[in-house]
Amino acid sequence: MKAIIALFVLFSLTLGLQQVQAQSGKSYKEWLEENRGGKKTAAKAPAKSKAKTTAKPVKAEATSAAEPTLEATPLLAPPSGTFRGTLACKDCQGIQTELTLNTGAKGSNGSFNMKQVYMGKPADKSVVNSSGKWFLAKGNKQNPDAVVLQLIPTAGDIDPMYFLQVSDTEVKLLTKTQDEIGSSKNHSLRKL
Repeated sequence: MKAIIALFVLFSLTLGLQQVQAQSGKSYKEWLEENRGGKKTAAKAPAKSKAKTTAKPVKAEATSAAEPTLEATPLLAPPSGTFRGTLACKDCQGIQTELTLNTGAKGSNGSFNMKQVYMGKPADKSVVNSSGKWFLAKGNKQNPDAVVLQLIPTAGDIDPMYFLQVSDTEVKLLTKTQDEIGSSKNHSLRKL
């Protein structure tokens, strides 16, 4: 019981810290630069902030933890638009999911609407609609440079959900503790 309480407290603290980052009013790039030791220079910062890639986030091979560089983390555009896919389900045939991300004024957070259809469930229990706010956070257990999309519901009957931003056109479902799911089944939503 103590372990469950400790995990809940740890999860709450982690979620709170990530929401503080997301609600700080800074873009993900600004927050990332500030929290990587503030070692940007006026001459180098603009060139690096314009670079974007759609590759998966990767760890830098030759950088030390004491001196991280911005090249170690490919910068992705904040997710926006509609993402769709059928997610794996433990007790049904699959979850047809449509996630619409609306970008906020600062571009790195906003609101979401999600419709989930549980295939093979009775009609009265098969559709779940939810909405709320989304935020970007940095890092998870597998990759400290990962970009994690957090869905915090304000309406609907769902718990917070987490997705790894794989590219500008794909997000992949993570566990409630923001770990990657070690299954070969589909956990990705792709942009329309």
